[in-house]
Amino acid sequence: MVGMGEGSPLHPDKSSFYCVLISTIRQTSHLLSLAAFSSFVLASCQSTPPAPDRFALADTNKDAVLSGTEINHFFVANIFTERDPNQDGFITQAEWNPQMIAGEAKLFGARDANKDGKISLAEAEAYALKAGTYTSVVKEADTTKDGAISREEANAYYGSKEGPVR
Repeated sequence: MVGMGEGSPLHPDKSSFYCVLISTIRQTSHLLSLAAFSSFVLASCQSTPPAPDRFALADTNKDAVLSGTEINHFFVANIFTERDPNQDGFITQAEWNPQMIAGEAKLFGARDANKDGKISLAEAEAYALKAGTYTSVVKEADTTKDGAISREEANAYYGSKEGPVR
């Protein structure tokens, strides 16, 4: 093999070949280490904020237990917010029933106490209390039968339904 011996331009000397190889491996290793470290740093910066304490949010009088009214208002307020996409404080017939499902007009009308064509949060809360919408939740969660739901009772109830309280 002519031209392939040591020292020829087609056959680099072994020491320079290994130096280039080792240098390349080191650079690659450093880049991989830097990439891994960067990923770790970015992941730690992008952690999700903790979920809100729903029990504390529902406990509006801050007595460490939830009354049936507090539970009712908490659930209704969350549903109300979802159904009021423009956040104007009212749910219109179009927001209530965007797919125009038959029978929904009657449900809407039952909640629109003043018949002004829109439901306020106060109307929604009053309807749910009167209808006993969340009475079964309160009865099932209230294991001590004292009429109030403690944090422990709430945790046990939701743990049995959907996992731990968030």
